[in-house]
Amino acid sequence: MEKLLSVVVPSEFVSSQRQHNMTLLYRPNRKAGPHRIHSMRRGNILVLTALFMTGLTALLALSIDLGHIYTTQSQLDRSVDAAALAGASQLSEGHEATQEKIVEYLVRNPIGPGSSVTNENALETKKLEFLAQHSDDLEIQTGHWNALTRSFETGESPHSAVLVSMTYPRQPLFFGRVLGRSQFQVHRSAVAMYQPRDIMLTLDLSGSMNDDSEYGAMQQLGEDAVNLNLEQIWHEMGAPVYGNMGFEPTWVTIPFLPLPAAVTWKGNQVVVNSSVPIELARIYKSNGGYREYNSIGTSATLQYQHRLIYRCELSINGQVETVNFFNNGHMRRGLGLDGVDYPSEGSWDDVIEACRNHRADLPWYDQQVRDSGNLRKFGVKSAINFWLKNKPRASQSPFLAQVSAQPLTAVKDAVDVFLDDVGQVSTKDRVGVSVYNSENGFGMTECSLTEDLQEVHEVTRTRQAGHYQGWTNIAAGLKNARQELEQNGRNGASKIIVLMTDGGANWIGGTESGYQPEQARQEVLTEAQQCRDLQFPVVTISLGSRADLDLMEKVAEISGGVHYSIPGGVPVETYADDLVDTFQEIATARPLKLVQ
Repeated sequence: MEKLLSVVVPSEFVSSQRQHNMTLLYRPNRKAGPHRIHSMRRGNILVLTALFMTGLTALLALSIDLGHIYTTQSQLDRSVDAAALAGASQLSEGHEATQEKIVEYLVRNPIGPGSSVTNENALETKKLEFLAQHSDDLEIQTGHWNALTRSFETGESPHSAVLVSMTYPRQPLFFGRVLGRSQFQVHRSAVAMYQPRDIMLTLDLSGSMNDDSEYGAMQQLGEDAVNLNLEQIWHEMGAPVYGNMGFEPTWVTIPFLPLPAAVTWKGNQVVVNSSVPIELARIYKSNGGYREYNSIGTSATLQYQHRLIYRCELSINGQVETVNFFNNGHMRRGLGLDGVDYPSEGSWDDVIEACRNHRADLPWYDQQVRDSGNLRKFGVKSAINFWLKNKPRASQSPFLAQVSAQPLTAVKDAVDVFLDDVGQVSTKDRVGVSVYNSENGFGMTECSLTEDLQEVHEVTRTRQAGHYQGWTNIAAGLKNARQELEQNGRNGASKIIVLMTDGGANWIGGTESGYQPEQARQEVLTEAQQCRDLQFPVVTISLGSRADLDLMEKVAEISGGVHYSIPGGVPVETYADDLVDTFQEIATARPLKLVQ
C-alpha cells in the first residue's frame, strides 16, 4: 500500500501565496492594454459634453433674451417717464400742447436698437410715423393726482397731472423662437404732475418805490413821462381842485383886502391889476430895500432884475395895503385854500413852502422843484410830488395806495400777473407776502401762506411806498419769509422766496436799529446762507439803476436761486413789461415730479 507524504506548510507562506494567487486572479488581460480603457472614457465624456453644451446653449439663449427684455423695459421706463414729465410741463398750455410734447419725447427716446432723433427737421416726420404706428398703443390722459388715495383722476381743467401709458406689443426675441415664441410685449405707465409750491413774495415798500413818479425822475425818464404819470395819479384821486389850485402849477394871484386890486407873484416880477388907478406901488427885497413906482394906472408889471420880491405895497385913494409873498396866510388867500380840507398829514402851508422855497436852509426845500420849472408855481401836480416824496406813509397820505405811483405800481401789476399764472393750474400752490419794514423798523409778514390768491392781491394793492417806514431793511423781509416757510411750509412742497428791491440794504433792526448800510448788507448775506441751509432758493429781482446788483446776485448764488436784473433809466412801460415777464417766468416755472 502506497504511503502518503504529509508536509506542514508554514502559515506565513500560505497567506503570502494566497495573496499572490489573488493578484494573479484580478490582473487584467495584458492583451487588452490601457488604450481600450481610455477610449471608453473618452466616449462617455463626449456624450456628456454634448448634452451639457446643449443645455448651456439653451440657458445662454434664454439669458440673452431675458437681458434684452429687461433692457427694453428699462428703456421704455425712461422714455415714458421723460415723456410724462415733458407733458406735465405743458399742462397750462392745454391738452394738445401736452400730447404734442409727450409724443415728441417718446420719439426722442426710442426703445430697442433705434437711435435718438437729433435732426430737428426730421422730428415732425418721425412723430407722424410714430402716431401712425402706435395709435392703439399710446394712451394720454390729463387730470389731477389725488394725494390721499394716491390715484390719478380725470376732472375739469385746468389740469395739474398727466398720465402716459405706452405699450410695445411686438418686440422681437433673439432665440425665443426655438422655444416657440418670437416676440414679447413691454408696457409702462407713468403719472407726472406739478409739485405744489409754497412761495413767499418779499417786496420792497421803502420810500424810494415812488421815485419814478416824482420830479426827480425827469432827467432820466423825461419830463413828458413823469408829467403824464402825475396827471394819471391826479385822475385816480378823482381829479380834485383845491381852492383855486388846479392840476398844472401856475403863478399865484393874491387879492388885496380891502383895496380893489390883486397882485400876481412871479418871483422877481409881479403883475398888479386894479379896478381904479394905482397911486403908488413898491416892491421889496428880503433886506427891506425897495423900488417905488408912481402913477402906474390900473395895471403894471414891476420887477427886480435877478432879485426875489418879498412884498408888494399899493396905495389907492390914500389907503395903503401890503401883500407878503412869504406870509402863508396871504398865500392861502390867493390859492383859495382857507377852509379846504388837507388830504395828507400836516397842512397846506407845507405844500406852499415846498413850492415857494428857494434856499436849502428852508423847510421842504427841494432842488427838483426848481429843476422841473415849477418853483414858485402852485398846483395839484406839485402837491402830489410833495406828498409822494415827503408824506408817503399810509399814516400820512393813505390815498397813495390807490394811485399809480411808480415803480411800486409796476410791481403790483406784475404780482397780479404772477398770481393769475399761479392760479391757472390747480396745483395747490400757496403764496404769502413779507415786507422789509414795519412801524418799528423790523420786517413783517403781511400775508401768511395761503391758497386764497385774492387775499394776496388785496394785500399788495393796499400797500404803498414807505407804507410803514422809508428805509430798506432787506434782511428783515428775507428773515420773515424764511420763518414763514419754516413754520408753515408743507412737507413735500417746493419752497421758494422771491426777493425784489429797487435799492440797497441800509437799515437794521434790533437794539442797534438805524441807518447802517454795511451791517445791513452783511445781515442780508447771513440770511441768504440760512435759506441755503434750509434749501429755500431765493429768486432775486433788481429793479432800476439804484439797486445793489452785486448784493442781489450774491443772495441768489448763495441760496441756489436765480437773479433777474431790470435796468433803470427807461420809461415806466418798458420796465413794467420786463417786470411782468420776470414774474410770469417765475410763476410758470413749476417744479415737476413723477408720482406713479
